[in-house]
Amino acid sequence: MSSQRAYARLAGLMYLLVLAFDIIGLIIGYFVAGGGDFAAQAHRIVSLEALYRFSLTLALAGALATVLLAVGLYVTVKPIDPNLATIALVFRALEAAIGAVAIVGSFSALELYRAGAGESPFNAAQLGALQQLAESGAGTSVAAIFFCVGSTVFFYLLSRSDYIPRVLSLWGLFSSLVYLAYWWLGLIVPDLPGAVTIGASLPILVAEVSTGLWLLIRGIKTQATAV
Repeated sequence: MSSQRAYARLAGLMYLLVLAFDIIGLIIGYFVAGGGDFAAQAHRIVSLEALYRFSLTLALAGALATVLLAVGLYVTVKPIDPNLATIALVFRALEAAIGAVAIVGSFSALELYRAGAGESPFNAAQLGALQQLAESGAGTSVAAIFFCVGSTVFFYLLSRSDYIPRVLSLWGLFSSLVYLAYWWLGLIVPDLPGAVTIGASLPILVAEVSTGLWLLIRGIKTQATAV
């Protein structure tokens, strides 16, 4: 039981760290790259290359922390249903793996930015096309779908227990399904309106922050039983 409580607190900490790494990394990357065409972005990124690389390492740290989060949640909910817990663990681990591959693509694209800011046998349009291929958003979308499936199963198992407040686990289950629908729809209909993105992202953000804080600060009731 003490081990289970320890892993639950680990999961709570990792919930918060994953969010922090991902959000800060995205903000820094967006601040450095900014808008404009490929040539303009290339010059800004190369002028602040160390900062841009730091944003990518934060994304990598988020992928690594996701594995620890998955393990912490797996040990926490395993007594409820070992088979479903394993399924959730696999989906969250695959999320981290796919996300890591996308990060490799971003580091590869950095070399294209460097070529675009200097002399290159390729023009800006050609380099921009290669950059879009290297940083294809499909990798992020697929990783997000694996995240949503794993998150749905984990919150479902939490809803069958008394480990955390039922309203919190049900909210997490609902928000995971909403987020899954958003990313699935995004593969079919690209460039969804910003309002849709915000509306789909806020519920899962609230769910993960709330669950992370609860697990880290309050922990779980180890006398919980499946219902």
